[in-house]
Amino acid sequence: MTKQSFLSVETESQLNAYCQRLIAQPEITWIAIDTEFVREDTYYPKLSLIQIQDCLGELAIIDPLKIQENSTQTDSKKALSAFIDLLCDPNTLKVFHSARQDLEVLYQLAHKMPVSIFDTQIATLFLKQGEMAGFARVVKALLGITIDKSQTRTNWHARPLTEAQIQYALDDVRYLAPLYEHCLKVLTPEQLQAVSEECEMMLDASLYTINPKKAGGKVKGIKNYKAKQLALVNALAEWRENFAITHNQPKKWVMSDEVITQMVKRPPKTVEALYKVPHIKAASIMSHGEEWIRLIDQVFAQPPEQWPQPAPKTPSPNAQEEAIVLLLNGYAQQVAIDYRLNLHSLIQRNDLLAILREQPPEKPVFLGWRNLLIGKTILAILKGEQSLTVIHQHIECSQNLQENLS
Repeated sequence: MTKQSFLSVETESQLNAYCQRLIAQPEITWIAIDTEFVREDTYYPKLSLIQIQDCLGELAIIDPLKIQENSTQTDSKKALSAFIDLLCDPNTLKVFHSARQDLEVLYQLAHKMPVSIFDTQIATLFLKQGEMAGFARVVKALLGITIDKSQTRTNWHARPLTEAQIQYALDDVRYLAPLYEHCLKVLTPEQLQAVSEECEMMLDASLYTINPKKAGGKVKGIKNYKAKQLALVNALAEWRENFAITHNQPKKWVMSDEVITQMVKRPPKTVEALYKVPHIKAASIMSHGEEWIRLIDQVFAQPPEQWPQPAPKTPSPNAQEEAIVLLLNGYAQQVAIDYRLNLHSLIQRNDLLAILREQPPEKPVFLGWRNLLIGKTILAILKGEQSLTVIHQHIECSQNLQENLS
């Protein structure tokens, strides 16, 4: 491992000076940024480290733990306000790889969304790296560089940091910068615009704002539930979310999705009946059983019109619609193969049926990378402007002759 020199930022005054310098220098138009955090035994992720390389090549490691520990601020999070200002500076582009988790962690610092980002994971999707491509694999594939990943499971909250931890952390921005520059060189203006659209959607604060009343919608396996069942799911999930937040514990420690769905399938009427629920913890029943039964009783006491109504089911396609959906799905499968995507991440059958019926699809098919890879083409096929053909056992799309002549 090559030892890299870097700027160490460990005090609030050092952070203020560093961030203000990045903002003030007109030649620094972008920075590569990564974070390390711990989220094993808490509800909220704990920010452990921030790594930055600016476009001039200077590396820096910001230690938020030391900065907050030594701060004179009443609220320790305010010690990082200079860093928040940098994140919110519209003239400094922030380059991430797989930005979603970083954004979640950073948003919790001051409940402010960063401004102006670029996600190389989205960008390299156009380079056929897949929608969930890990940083090390992308760097190996596109830059030919092998990154040491021996510190992946390390404890980033431990202090002092080892030399191996420091160099590992620096690599995540040291190679992110050239990866970003590579994307700028090889992506088309249309592809870069699609990345920009996708990143803008990612900066929607509602994606990272915690709302316990909407927690039921995130429980898995409730797609076909009826109104009363959905009301029970909402009540239990909201209680779980509030408890996890108050005690800063992972939700799964409090109650798993499976326990919620099992309780809803056969709602217990007494605390004793809770012990028959599969996978439920006896200790949890002793601590919270009476409260869970009270919540269930409250839902049963509500008038049915207060229960949340299930989403209306999509009418089954008729024979003609089925034929067209199958055709479009075949093309979607080919795009998924070509770009190493999961078909369901690209588009789903119900999305195709909604488009055919001129209804809004569930996925943002006509925005961002999906629009460029498949959305525009689907509309062109449905308008008769493009056709599908098989060439050397590969489904391809071409303009119709009439369109070419016009």
